Amino acid sequence: MRKRIVSSASLLFLATPFCYASRYTLTEANAIIGILIVIVIILVVMGCFSIHHNRIISQRNEQLQRILTALDNYRAIVGDEVLSLDEQEEILKKKLSKPKKAKVVLNDDEQNFFVKMDARVNKEKPFTDPDFDHYALVDFMGVSNDTFCKLAPRYKDPNRTLDYINSLRAEYAAKILMDHSDYSMEDIARKCGFRNTAAYISAFKFAFGITPTDYLGSMNRMFKKKEQLEAN
Repeated sequence: MRKRIVSSASLLFLATPFCYASRYTLTEANAIIGILIVIVIILVVMGCFSIHHNRIISQRNEQLQRILTALDNYRAIVGDEVLSLDEQEEILKKKLSKPKKAKVVLNDDEQNFFVKMDARVNKEKPFTDPDFDHYALVDFMGVSNDTFCKLAPRYKDPNRTLDYINSLRAEYAAKILMDHSDYSMEDIARKCGFRNTAAYISAFKFAFGITPTDYLGSMNRMFKKKEQLEAN
């Protein structure tokens, strides 16, 4: 973008004496110069917007890195401390045997199950299989579909479960990009369990608000800045 602005400004500087020295009338020369001035102004505005946009993306990526790191630390801490699946099913059976007026599942049980599921899925990464869907997740957790829907009511809808799985795939893709910026779109999509690059880009943008290309570009700029600072 800077090169375009410099080139246009140089063209404007050279075009001014050329227009007046050629056979163009004063009105024609002023019109040409005016058009070039407008082009330079547009490029300057676009350049400022691009710089501002890149700054926002960089800040968002720094925040994203902190969030991903915090998520990993949280899952490592709580993943082994929550109740086992057998204990959760036993609690669920006791609650089902109570009168109908009593709540079937308390929020604590739902949260406990989700934390256990989230930690285990992220640790073993079954979602790297493109066929991993709602029912595969149910089988992975070793419970019946009815039990799963009671312990994770927010994922009764298979489509919503797939959104959750794709968010995990997008999170995994972001981590891969941090360590392997040279990987192609196809490589990352395949490693994360997406069926194609379109699904990968869509899920990544849905999860983080930016495309993988913008994320990677910002990451590269961040690394360059760090290298420059370390060199100085």
